[in-house]
Amino acid sequence: MPSDTPRSTRRRVLASTVAALGLTALAGCSGSGSGSASSRAGPDAEPPEDALVSPPHVTLRGPATEPNVVRETAAENETPSPGTEIDDWAHYVLANGADADAVTFADVDGADEAKRFLEATNFDSETVYVERHLVGECYRHQLCWVRWTDEEIETDYARTLRDADVACEADTRVAVTNLIRLPVALDPDQISGYSSGSGGGACRRPKGERREESGS
Repeated sequence: MPSDTPRSTRRRVLASTVAALGLTALAGCSGSGSGSASSRAGPDAEPPEDALVSPPHVTLRGPATEPNVVRETAAENETPSPGTEIDDWAHYVLANGADADAVTFADVDGADEAKRFLEATNFDSETVYVERHLVGECYRHQLCWVRWTDEEIETDYARTLRDADVACEADTRVAVTNLIRLPVALDPDQISGYSSGSGGGACRRPKGERREESGS
């Protein structure tokens, strides 16, 4: 790539971004209930025993200036002023067919798959948890696990550099949204807490699955 191009490959940004692989702790609240997003306990942290590892999900990735998943009546997902970014973190639950029908998708990577994912969900026994983060354009934000109770939902992600031949800018962020299928029918009105962790390195597997980790 020419040295004066405004775009750079992963190798061009590696030196300036490798120190940021571990996310610093954040705190915030989005939508109803309380919530926090933070760095994970450490690169070798095992998934909790009650976590669902590698849950069924689809991922959408698009510009940080507009939501790639929108609910018709959700004020928090309104498009901001031109040139400004949307909130760093957003989350909500789709608990029935009406909720799913009220969702629309931007023209971004993963939109068609997300539509099929919702159509294939049995809301009598399943729930879809929608969670969006803003991440650096040069990084992948991979869902590792999710766990829940009737009142709380928690997720964990791995943050790794994208392939070396992918053009990106170190100071640009993108919106990454995951639609996560939970094998339980949850009541959104009962959920009062949300949390999400992220850290550098690959997703960790339970001890019995360590041999599969290199393929993730």
